[in-house]
Amino acid sequence: MIDPDQISPTEREQLGAFRLQLMALLRRLRRESDSGDIPLSKLMLLAALLRLGGTASPTELAAVEGLRSSNVAALLGGLEKDGLVRREADAGDRRRLHVVITDPGTQAVLANRSRREAWLAEAVAGCLSAEERAQLIAAGALLQRLAEYQEGG
Repeated sequence: MIDPDQISPTEREQLGAFRLQLMALLRRLRRESDSGDIPLSKLMLLAALLRLGGTASPTELAAVEGLRSSNVAALLGGLEKDGLVRREADAGDRRRLHVVITDPGTQAVLANRSRREAWLAEAVAGCLSAEERAQLIAAGALLQRLAEYQEGG
């Protein structure tokens, strides 16, 4: 691995530009999200729950999303009120609760995901060549590695 201090000023500048480009794309995807009555913070929690198999403890959700337990509790309260999740007691330990995504919650996540993917497919087809599309897809694996990077290697 390269020591971060070994990165040239030019490369740092390029990385800064890349960060801005990535943030612009993320903002655009958020705009395309247009989840209607469901705020993005709640939608992201629903999506995390779906990725975890549709059920998880509030503590697991907080850890996966990098949120405080109090924030997750507030979001879950609203989601439960809206019928997008329900809470169930753990079969092995009745003191523990699990959050379960409901069919309307799943449909909200899938519809939102579909809108964002449709926009992305249209944008990619409309402004990138076949070679550029292949490069973009290949870059996805690199972006995933960056997202999973833990400090210290």
